[in-house]
Amino acid sequence: MNKAILFSALKEQGKTNLIEILCCCFDEMSTHQRRTVFGTLYDKTDMPILVSESVLEDVLEFCKESFEGVYYAPFEINSRNCTHIPEETEEWFEKLNDLLQLGFQLTKQEEHHSAVSVFDMLYKLIDRMETGEEIVFSDEYGSWMIPGDERRYLEAYIISLACVSTPQEYARKAADLVERDSFGSFRNKVYSAALKYANEEQIEALNQEVKTKNIRTNRIGNSGSPNSG
Repeated sequence: MNKAILFSALKEQGKTNLIEILCCCFDEMSTHQRRTVFGTLYDKTDMPILVSESVLEDVLEFCKESFEGVYYAPFEINSRNCTHIPEETEEWFEKLNDLLQLGFQLTKQEEHHSAVSVFDMLYKLIDRMETGEEIVFSDEYGSWMIPGDERRYLEAYIISLACVSTPQEYARKAADLVERDSFGSFRNKVYSAALKYANEEQIEALNQEVKTKNIRTNRIGNSGSPNSG
């Protein structure tokens, strides 16, 4: 197909026809191709609709599919294909990102209980993936493959946690996120966010939990972190 001829014809099309053509293109693309072509625009677009609590059902279904191996597509790795990422793996991370975005939107809507439920389930799933459960397959994989801004999702998670959690619950969950961030060289600045959005009682409980579990942090906290990394 001659590109110049094709685009000459496209320039003659109206908006409605172009949108229909784009829809057909989207349906024919792989997950990786969609991300390459539309990813930047998609990630900058605010969600145009309110998110309902039905998202919890979507998260539960996604977790169920993940544990049933729907996205697990192993192959024999060798020197020629070691950089290959299966379509199923790409799809899993894309769907995970979409659901994290919905959790972020619930936080923006101040539906904090629902947001915490969504983030709780997704981060338990992420933890299972990162600790080697057969959920996705690739030579190398991890949460760094989430296409969106994970720091933004974690901040939303912490905001909602701080709004609805007792000091003890906040400390337990936030400390787990801080510890996870320490394994990733503190790239998401979770400890700073956990201090920023918590009340005094939650900060005190968090710092005690961090000290008890000897979790590394990347700064000195408001109440005095036991260590820094």
